[in-house]
Amino acid sequence: MKKVMLLVFMSLSLVAFAQRGNVNDILFTTSGEIIQGKVVKVTASTISFSYPGESLVNEIGSNQLQKIVFSSGRTQNFGNASTSDSAAEAVTNVPTPQAETPTTTIPKEEIYLGPDENSVTASANNNRLAVTPMTYLVNGQYSKEISGKATQFATDYLARQNQSLPIEVQEMALTIRKLVDAGIGFQQLAQTSAGKLQSVLGSEYLVLIEINETHQKTEAKKDNGFFDVQKEQAKSDDSIRYEIELILFGSGGAETYSSKFSNERSFKSPSGNSGSQSDWKMAMQYVLDQILTSGSL
Repeated sequence: MKKVMLLVFMSLSLVAFAQRGNVNDILFTTSGEIIQGKVVKVTASTISFSYPGESLVNEIGSNQLQKIVFSSGRTQNFGNASTSDSAAEAVTNVPTPQAETPTTTIPKEEIYLGPDENSVTASANNNRLAVTPMTYLVNGQYSKEISGKATQFATDYLARQNQSLPIEVQEMALTIRKLVDAGIGFQQLAQTSAGKLQSVLGSEYLVLIEINETHQKTEAKKDNGFFDVQKEQAKSDDSIRYEIELILFGSGGAETYSSKFSNERSFKSPSGNSGSQSDWKMAMQYVLDQILTSGSL
């Protein structure tokens, strides 16, 4: 009886030692696969992880996972039904990882985190174009409302007009969600390289646009004629100037096309009111058409 108890005690000790020695996180997929690696980031839609002995970061959708068992022993469930009943019971039998790369299904999106972000080629040649949230300035002041409308307008316009080109224009909502998941807010957008943005957004082409709207008002001068007292009050000359700068980046963050366009509209207004705020759309259409006809896509 003592020998039996000793054998049971030794078996339990070996299992506990094997579990403590496993420094990898374990991902259980809904298809029954078991992936060993190190989880580096968890968002609402994706999980980023690296295989043992590799620095390459891979992504897999959270809807493809049943759960994650972290090396600390904590388990995170995702509520997705598993197609393999044995997968949930295999955690105590996972062998210690060897030097060779585990044989698993590689996620469709990979990001190389090297010293040169311009060398990112994970999403190259997929013919997808993303319009980043643009900057719209009115007399030097940032307008969040018009910036959002202008970004949506540019995205929709390119999606409608590129029917003859094999280009997929990414929806604005998806672009915003990917930037938020990557921790890139509006303040960090200007400091992030084009190559990094392409990697985050999963696009081959990237469009950056900045619009500066300037209002000017000049009072008309009266003539010092004899009959000035009988003339109507002089009207003011109002003008709005639109300056648009556009840059198109291709594979690897390389600048493939750029354009600077300015347009000024003048009109008479006794009250000094500005012109229609939709005038910028005509100027932007002209600039966007240059992309579609430049041969850069």
